Amino acid sequence: MDITLSSIVGFLGGSLLTLIVKEVLNQINKKIDYNRDLNKITYQRKLQIAENAIAYYWTYLNKAIEIQKSVETLVKAAENEESEQDIDFIEQMLVKNSQLMEELGSHKYYDINSIHLYFDLDDSDKWNEEDLTNLYECLAEARFHNINLQEWLKIHNHSNENHNDQGAEHAWSQIELILPKYTNSLKSFADILKRNRVAMLASINKIKEDIGK
Repeated sequence: MDITLSSIVGFLGGSLLTLIVKEVLNQINKKIDYNRDLNKITYQRKLQIAENAIAYYWTYLNKAIEIQKSVETLVKAAENEESEQDIDFIEQMLVKNSQLMEELGSHKYYDINSIHLYFDLDDSDKWNEEDLTNLYECLAEARFHNINLQEWLKIHNHSNENHNDQGAEHAWSQIELILPKYTNSLKSFADILKRNRVAMLASINKIKEDIGK
């Protein structure tokens, strides 16, 4: 068989074109695989962020409601005649509430702000900067009353230990004055968190919609 120059050139040209096409297709497939992996990683990250955010909100709300209910119980106890049992109960609940409020004011559970990197959750009608300010103000006010209650309770106990009936009665009267204020602060705090829960549920639905896309 005679092999001419033109046939050689044609053969080489065809092989080169085939290689180029194969390489182009290979690069396209790599890009597709990369985008698929990137989308998968992003989806998993969004899902993790969403789950953590939801868990954070529910934990936050449940702890606030727990504090509110315990304080309402404290008010009822304070309205009864003074007894050692009432005093011990109030002291235990104040310590417990103090710990819960410290947890609410910390970033122990989750940094919720990172969710906004992945989801557009801006809805000022359901939750806005004013709500956030009110929430922190109520929490700060409740903490203030909590500290005052514990201080007056210490004075009350110290007066009793030293058989100072007048001092104990005065301290108890201060406790009775502070407890309703404490309860009202926590009620306001819980009400704001309930509004936040409505916004959170709307955010959850938005998150689910975005994840499902």
